[in-house]
Amino acid sequence: MKTLFKGIKYLDSSTMLLIAGDIYIKDGIIVEAGKSLSVSNDVTVIDSEHLIAFPGLVNAHLHPSKEIYGSILDTSPIDVVLDSVHKNNEMETPEGQYAAALKALTTGIKTGVTTFGLFTSRADHDIKAAKLAGCRCVVNFCQSNTWVGKGHKPQYSSVDDALDKFDSALSLYQNALISVTPATASELSADDLLLLALHSVAKQNNTQFVLHVHEGVIQVEQHTREYGKSGIQRLADLNILDQSTTLVHCCHLSPEDIRLLKASQSQIIHCPISNSFVGAGTLPMSELQIDLNIGLGTDAAMVNPGNNLAFDAMFALYHHGDDDFSKKITAAKLLHMLTEGGAKTLGLKNVGKIENNFKADLIFFEKSEIDSDYINTPVSLLKLLNIENPSMVLINGSEIMIDGVFVKNEIKDNDESFKLLRKQIII
Repeated sequence: MKTLFKGIKYLDSSTMLLIAGDIYIKDGIIVEAGKSLSVSNDVTVIDSEHLIAFPGLVNAHLHPSKEIYGSILDTSPIDVVLDSVHKNNEMETPEGQYAAALKALTTGIKTGVTTFGLFTSRADHDIKAAKLAGCRCVVNFCQSNTWVGKGHKPQYSSVDDALDKFDSALSLYQNALISVTPATASELSADDLLLLALHSVAKQNNTQFVLHVHEGVIQVEQHTREYGKSGIQRLADLNILDQSTTLVHCCHLSPEDIRLLKASQSQIIHCPISNSFVGAGTLPMSELQIDLNIGLGTDAAMVNPGNNLAFDAMFALYHHGDDDFSKKITAAKLLHMLTEGGAKTLGLKNVGKIENNFKADLIFFEKSEIDSDYINTPVSLLKLLNIENPSMVLINGSEIMIDGVFVKNEIKDNDESFKLLRKQIII
């Protein structure tokens, strides 16, 4: 399919401002974006002066099946959060997981998210939901073989079993929209052999190895008591703190941790609302953003009741540097984190920009249907993404939503299943 959106306003990723021009799409790829493009007669031309286009947003870190636990608590330490979840473990049946994951993904798509980093140890039903939703996703397939922390232990696998499970998932699920990468729950959930093995698999497959790390002072202290060093320092000593490793959170960092990170070329995923919710601390972005690529994630509904990626960006804009302007993040930086920056943390290339040869993952806003308040500044565009919902969503060039409605009717049927699940929640 060949389509030219003519006379459209779209986000220029170099300035993070809107510019006027044309976008030419063919077979799921942006062939060209620019002014007064010439195309052949077999191209469908759509007069698009009434539209504004953004690259689809990237929620780089999401636990989709945890959507059922949203709004249980105002804010709580992680152990209290986990206790609340464990009361409801019986709801995490395959059917419940699927309904919750589909709800999380479709809710994200409605707000303009087209790519997700799905962190899961039970991939089957999350991937089933992703396929129905039609989104692009990177499945961080979590494997663990030890636990030196407090609270609920993750599922255990031997190193050989973990690698076999990953190979099986890779062969079963990988396709044009779904990628599978190795992961472990945290620096507390894997011994050195598993960390090295998962990182090696990531390098061999040219993907990322993903783990939660330094999610607050308690986690850092538990790890230090066991290993005599922080999680960041242990990863560095194992020579796996590099461009193939993606770290989620990084909230509680010593000067030495920061030094090691800045030299590492690792990717970082920032989850600001989740980190504030559990009192984990704040990623020191101002010290890391020049040297490292950083994306944004909402984490899980149980620690982020809104679970709205653009709201996380607005929160980060004002949460950082609340008493020190040198620690502030710019709106332009956050727009990058929402798009191409987030894609890079997941190991995705050619995702997150409206430029030649990038994937045609696009969200469109009807000018007549959004508030007249917005102006052409990065902070105003961030506000637009936070408040408004796109009228049309394309993923890989295919229409996922038209006029604010999902193309697939089966998606609507899930709302009733999810509603029944939520009624069973034990508070």
